[in-house]
Amino acid sequence: MSLQQKSVDYRGYRTAGIRLSEELWTDRLFASRNHERAPLKSILDFDKAHLVMLVETGLVEKGDGRKMLAEIRDIEANGVLLGEWDGGMHWTEQQLIQRLGEQIGGWINLGRSTGDISEVSRRLNARRLIFCNIHMLNSLREVLLKLAMKFVETVVPGQTFFQHAQPTTLGHWLSMWAATLDRDVQRYMELAVRVNQSPAGAGILSTTDFEIDRERVSELLGFDRPIANSLDAIMSHDVGLETISVVTIAAMNLARIADDLELWMSTEYRYVDFPDRFCATSSIMPQKRNPNIPQQIKAQCAKAIGAMSLGIASERGATGQPMLERFECDVVLWELLEDLPRIMGDLSTMLDAIEVDDRRMRESSERYWASASDLASLIVTECGLSWRTAHQICAVVIRLCYERGLEPRDLTSAIVDEAACMYRGEPLSLSSNSLRSALDPITSVHRRTVRGGSAPSAVSREIACMQERLGHDVRAASVCERNIAESEVRLTAVIDRMLAG
Repeated sequence: MSLQQKSVDYRGYRTAGIRLSEELWTDRLFASRNHERAPLKSILDFDKAHLVMLVETGLVEKGDGRKMLAEIRDIEANGVLLGEWDGGMHWTEQQLIQRLGEQIGGWINLGRSTGDISEVSRRLNARRLIFCNIHMLNSLREVLLKLAMKFVETVVPGQTFFQHAQPTTLGHWLSMWAATLDRDVQRYMELAVRVNQSPAGAGILSTTDFEIDRERVSELLGFDRPIANSLDAIMSHDVGLETISVVTIAAMNLARIADDLELWMSTEYRYVDFPDRFCATSSIMPQKRNPNIPQQIKAQCAKAIGAMSLGIASERGATGQPMLERFECDVVLWELLEDLPRIMGDLSTMLDAIEVDDRRMRESSERYWASASDLASLIVTECGLSWRTAHQICAVVIRLCYERGLEPRDLTSAIVDEAACMYRGEPLSLSSNSLRSALDPITSVHRRTVRGGSAPSAVSREIACMQERLGHDVRAASVCERNIAESEVRLTAVIDRMLAG
């Protein structure tokens, strides 16, 4: 009795009676994740490029190659139910053998292995999703820069330790986030360069003894080049960890924006608000208006931090030993790379509808001594004292005012002189006008004209520079995506010619 499976019933190379005597015990929950850990479209793209190369190099007969490519086209045209995809990364081979028989369909994996199928599909999927994330990051940067210019004069108290620190502007704050996301885009773009290298043809670690053309497959799939060392191509996963790292940093930056917005929308702050369409309420507390999107962003950040830990833990061990562990990390990584663009789009829409209470921001900036550093600067400028001496006198001034229940608007030159005498034995005799000017948050902001400062003129200059960089980044990403799209067109054209005979 022949051990060879009948073509119509072919269930894959791992079947009882060949190498192993029993059918594989399958955890259905784990098996159902095949579509997440090895994306089908990416596998089919590799199948097509690999077959084209096999035909071009003469390793597969043209007629057989044409039949297999036609069947793959049929699979793509009719779609695949995930429940039918029970062959994992070798599902295409399984289908081709069922449709064409092992004598034809059994050629598709000549010169390749689970190793390079897995790595190629992983990189193709990561590449696609990386550029989705870059696109949405750039869109969010555009929104932030537009709002930064709109609120370049809107004073808001900067904080450290949740205490008033120094006055700044909402425009300064928004442009800070645009700068942060600028770096996220640079990280994604640099990551894309390393992701866009081809493991195709590396096999499981030492390539193959068939004369395949790795460069041709790399070109057809839009990769920049084949990975030079086949062992490195399959067994090294630092690029995967880098992908998780870049995603996690971006998610953490988005979560910080969400934290700030949530805080500023709180009852205690009430600096900003958003329309009701961005809010939920409570089933028991009828007064509640809960902003949903910031919470959803922070949930993605929590997931990313977990993925980072999972990824590092999965990749420890001797070369070639961590194999199945990384699939669990892939599940989370694909979810993150798919969900973050959506949540960034939600954040952009939400920010576009922001309602700012500039009066409350300004009034808050006038309280709690946010301009105390400016008072020290006044003492340095008008009295010629060192910075530390001026700082210490101001600290005494503020302590006295707190002890007496006085706010900045109540400060007089007599209190400053009292503090100066307590510290160094001499009064300063500052004018009331000088004190008012020093403690005015709007004046404080306008004085900070140094590059990168909070002065509207400085912020406006920086916004212009960031808009220029944004335009450059959009163009650079478009060039990369166009090159990838052109490779897909070339692959389609080659297959069309082969099918035409």
